Amino acid sequence: MSAPIYAERPVTMAKLDRPSMAICLSSDVIAGLATSLLVSPFVAIIDKSIIASASGRSNMYQSLGEGFMTLARNPVQYVGKRSVLAVYAIFAGTYVTNNVVETICINEHMNPLLPKFFLGSAANVTICAWKDAMYTKWYATVAPRPIPRMSYALFALRDTMTVSTAFIAPPLVSPLIQAEPLRVPKRTADALCQVALPCLVQFVSAPIHLVSLDLYNHPNSSAAQRMQVIRTNYWGCSMLRVFRTVPGFGVGGVANRQARISLTEFLGKSAAAFKQMQKGSL
Repeated sequence: MSAPIYAERPVTMAKLDRPSMAICLSSDVIAGLATSLLVSPFVAIIDKSIIASASGRSNMYQSLGEGFMTLARNPVQYVGKRSVLAVYAIFAGTYVTNNVVETICINEHMNPLLPKFFLGSAANVTICAWKDAMYTKWYATVAPRPIPRMSYALFALRDTMTVSTAFIAPPLVSPLIQAEPLRVPKRTADALCQVALPCLVQFVSAPIHLVSLDLYNHPNSSAAQRMQVIRTNYWGCSMLRVFRTVPGFGVGGVANRQARISLTEFLGKSAAAFKQMQKGSL
């Protein structure tokens, strides 16, 4: 839910003309909100399909087809649905938090990795746990009831794993594949790590996700019955969670990063040009 790669601020301008903190923070917020709007509808369709399927409410692939058909027929109306707005809150909170934290750390000459991890995780895990609780109640087959504490704990563990591979791992792994013997170019290595690492961890976290849902849908199931739920739904759930991760933490992360850089440069140059015009008019 991000600006996982260490942000690059424009270096083409002279030191005194570099963008102000206000411009950088404005770019952070605008980029985060815009990117969230781009990825949220697709992620909402996938999340709804996974939860509806795990509860037995509908077939996973039928639910996917219905969701994408609705999005294609009336995208504006679909974006206003509660399921999309809940997902938008996750990405907006996560992207903006990480963008702003990174900018402040850079301004203070601090390494942003740990602040981004802790504050980004706090925002992502908190909002995502709320979203999953809402989705579970909206799309389950049982009457709405309180979400078990263990489900919340498993949601948090699952999201911490994703956040770690999206915000912390890419800048650590990318230099490794840039070095010998692979010698992958930096830009390619950064993008590859940003997309691949959060996707790979979904194959580990999918059982955690399925158990957290099953605790709500079937609170009295035995361990053997929960294992059967994992065996039945593992590959479908894993692949769908990979597909939801690609737009959210992969493509969305890259888009957010590039939007920040472009916006900062554009606003910085615009502010510099405006100052020059003011000086010229005096």
